Amino acid sequence: MVINMPENAGKMQGKFLKGQSGNPKGKAKGTKNKVTLAAESLLSGELENICRRLIQEALSGNMQAVKMILDRILPIRRDCNVTLDIPVLHTPADAIQSMALITQAVMRGEISPGEGESLSKVIEIHVRTIELHDHEKRLNLLESKNTQ
Repeated sequence: MVINMPENAGKMQGKFLKGQSGNPKGKAKGTKNKVTLAAESLLSGELENICRRLIQEALSGNMQAVKMILDRILPIRRDCNVTLDIPVLHTPADAIQSMALITQAVMRGEISPGEGESLSKVIEIHVRTIELHDHEKRLNLLESKNTQ
C-alpha cells in the first residue's frame, strides 16, 4: 500500500513556524470585542432609561425583571471585607500567631475556609517579603565586610 504525501508536508506552509503564534502577546487586556462595542453604541444614552424601566417592572411584580436585577445589576459578591485582629508581622516567626488566629476563626465559623485561605496567602507573601529583605540586608553586610 502506497500513501501519497503532499509535496509540502512537514515544510513551513505559512508565515509562522509550527507551534509559533502570529500574535504571541495575544489580545490586549481590556480590549472589547466588536459585538460589545456595537451593543454599547446602540444603547448609548438609553441605558439609564432601560434600567429605570427594569426597576419599575420589578417593583410591579415582574419576577423575570427581579431575577435580571439580582443576577446582573446586583450579583453575589465574590469577595467581602474580613475583620480579624491580626498583629503586625515584623519577623517570619510572627506569622505563627497570625496563622493560628486565622485557623481558629475558620474553625469557629467566623470566616469561611476560602477567606481563611486568602488571608493565609497574604500572610505567606508578607513573610516571603520579610525574608527577602532580611537576605538582602545580610548579603549587603557580607559584601561590605569582604570589601574592607
